[in-house]
Amino acid sequence: MVFLAIETSDPQGSLALFDAGGVREEEFFSEDMAHAREFAARIDGLLRRSGLTPRELRGISVSAGPGSYTGCRVGVTAAKTLGIALRIPVVAVSSLEVMAASAMESARVELADDEHPLDVFVPVLDGRRGFFYGALFRHGGGGRPIREAEDQVASLAELADVLEGPAWVLGAGADEFLRGLEASGGGRGYRRGLAEWDQPHAATLARLSLEPLAESSFDRETVHSLSPAYLRPSEPEIVLARKLAGEDR
Repeated sequence: MVFLAIETSDPQGSLALFDAGGVREEEFFSEDMAHAREFAARIDGLLRRSGLTPRELRGISVSAGPGSYTGCRVGVTAAKTLGIALRIPVVAVSSLEVMAASAMESARVELADDEHPLDVFVPVLDGRRGFFYGALFRHGGGGRPIREAEDQVASLAELADVLEGPAWVLGAGADEFLRGLEASGGGRGYRRGLAEWDQPHAATLARLSLEPLAESSFDRETVHSLSPAYLRPSEPEIVLARKLAGEDR
């Protein structure tokens, strides 16, 4: 059985074809994904290069966010469209969980000689206007991160309250978050993750979703109800709401 993983929550997106034996092929891209038609052509190209047709797919996993509004929308829409057309299951995974899992995989190799290893990972994204997207995961020794805090959009102080002790902080919002902690007198014990940990990868998404997909069957309502995990309105929506409320006057 061959599955497709779609990761578009980050400006650097990726696709992966995988089966029970692991990832068969992975492709990275960074150009604008605003047009779903162009993205569909990219998926078709990946399948063709692998000698496959869409009908041979048995399931799809997608990184639902939080992250890029456009990327999450395009990725989830593509997954739902293919899932319904092919009558195959679709599994959505948090992009923050994918980031944490990618970091944990890398940490086992890159930091194997670390005398004081940390097993807590905090992926953080910039939510703008003083807010951050964040979650907390612990390395449990298994294949999937153990979630200690749900995905949330929070202020610096609110997210800091979730952290219980030393941890790796990673993601596109990590530097700003750590600077804010330091300025407020906190941040001791938190370490900046390696730069390569900041991007979620379709290969990691594939590993996280293999078992759920293998155990799932197609259900139209389930697939149709999937939506991006934005967690908060987009910037244009916030501006429009303020205009309607007269707050910009």
